[in-house]
Amino acid sequence: METKLRKVLGFWPVFGACFGIAISGSTIMLLGNIFGMAGMPIIFSQLIALGVMILVVLAFSELSTMMPVAGGIEAYTKAALGLGPAATVTLLYFIATFSLAVNAMVDGEMLSMLVPAIPPLLWAVILVTVYLVFNLLGARVIGFGQGFFTTLVIISYVLMGILALVGAGKAQVDYAKLAEFSGLKFGSLVSLSMVAIWFFVGIEMATPLAEEVKKPEKTLPRAMIAGLVVIFLIQLLLGPAMFGILGEEDLMSYTPHIAFATKLFGQPGFYWILILQLALEFTTIGGVMFGISRLIFGLARDKMLPRPFAWLHPRFQTPWVALFTIYAAVLIAMFVGAPFVLISIASLVFFLIYLMVFIDLWILRAKKPDQARPFYAGGTRKTPVLSIIGFVLILAILIGNVMDDPKIVSIGLPVAAGCLVFSLVWAALLKKRFSRREDR
Repeated sequence: METKLRKVLGFWPVFGACFGIAISGSTIMLLGNIFGMAGMPIIFSQLIALGVMILVVLAFSELSTMMPVAGGIEAYTKAALGLGPAATVTLLYFIATFSLAVNAMVDGEMLSMLVPAIPPLLWAVILVTVYLVFNLLGARVIGFGQGFFTTLVIISYVLMGILALVGAGKAQVDYAKLAEFSGLKFGSLVSLSMVAIWFFVGIEMATPLAEEVKKPEKTLPRAMIAGLVVIFLIQLLLGPAMFGILGEEDLMSYTPHIAFATKLFGQPGFYWILILQLALEFTTIGGVMFGISRLIFGLARDKMLPRPFAWLHPRFQTPWVALFTIYAAVLIAMFVGAPFVLISIASLVFFLIYLMVFIDLWILRAKKPDQARPFYAGGTRKTPVLSIIGFVLILAILIGNVMDDPKIVSIGLPVAAGCLVFSLVWAALLKKRFSRREDR
């Protein structure tokens, strides 16, 4: 079977993938929740999170254009640290996909409100199956969907925010609430930025698409940075609009976006937000399946996973075994439930991945100083200053979060440790197998 992917993606499909992977129904839900927890000062936490993610994206941009392959961070980590850490980071990404079950379950609840005869869990299974089919059809199909639905979501949420703030809807904004910025200490703002960073995580998942992107040295950095900025601007408009209209009970619910749209526009608002929710999940669930399947594909192509994971569909040239593996994992997570546990684990996992990419950058600057770098992440060749700053910021946020609420680390760290141990054992077995072949 062939193991070469087609270069078919330009800026807009990649931007759609970046935007769609990072923003979803669960992030819009969290936007209301976090404003309900902290009020307007949470904007500063969002700014901290945005700054950290820009540094993360710069590091990913240098590495992905230096090594434009489907394996993404797996390939960078293998070159920098070896087989074990490379397998670990891919396994961490795979674990993070379990959080997609939360998005599917929220969608299922919403669709069940519309068609009560179908249970929420069945709706969730149907939706994830549809996203699997789109992914199997190939990059052009998923890329078109990403671009179309991303445009719909951006225009809709910007329009909702503007209409709310200018008083054009049925509900009126409490402008006095929007003027209140006191009551939250600096340490809490830093700690809450770990929650706020959830609005942006996953945007780097476009880098495993490098092998399918036209001119990746220009397209990938521009698309990821543009995605971050657009997401932040939407939050800056929509978050205060939700906060100014909704009470604390609605803000802290599972569906603050539904309450917001319904209060603003009545029943048509519910249908509007339902359409947006489904569009978001096409871009998120579909996009994450798209990106993670390429990580698994790259690992298998490098003979670090069984060969079937590198098989491509004979007609659509998509990594179908990897896609079905992700599909099965999401289904299992949906039946297990525990949405907050899934999100907590995924949150810590992404932080560990971002620490890893900074380390990869430092090591590869030292090991391969003369290799072409079409995109440069800043700093001198031996001292990547921006990446060092990013590393320190993430550690500070993790420490602050442990001091405020250790639950995330207490749940996620054992899972991450298990991934590391499993990967090191697997890498050791692979090395032994390869050495036996060389001896024959």
